[in-house]
Amino acid sequence: MSHSIEDALVSNLAAWLDANRPDGLPTTIPIHVANRDELRGRPCVVLDATDAKRVSGLPDSARVKLDIHLFTQIDDTSASNHADMVAVLHEMLKAKPSIKQDLNSDTFILHDLIIRECSTTRDETRGRESIITYEAIVSAV
Repeated sequence: MSHSIEDALVSNLAAWLDANRPDGLPTTIPIHVANRDELRGRPCVVLDATDAKRVSGLPDSARVKLDIHLFTQIDDTSASNHADMVAVLHEMLKAKPSIKQDLNSDTFILHDLIIRECSTTRDETRGRESIITYEAIVSAV
């Protein structure tokens, strides 16, 4: 499977999240597409798509594991503020009809976003990381 379907998903969704962010996700928090070589400050949101598997019967379509990471620092962001931002991201992604209306085009179709799991952990750099995992069904050419 080409990386283009994964790239299309994360770049389109990152742009949508940035353009439609509510008050609970400040504009000072950048939204990035995952790039292993990139250095990022905290707080930030990072979208990463992996494990694309073809969907039989739908040309140029795949089921893609989509991880949305929220990184914060313990010194800058309280646990409750971190949890609030995770909830905001989750609520934003429940707006599937709006996302589809804004993103679907002749070259990209988001068929569905299915929530799979969510976790929050502390990391070794005095920070927190929450990961919201979705399964995205996408067509892209």
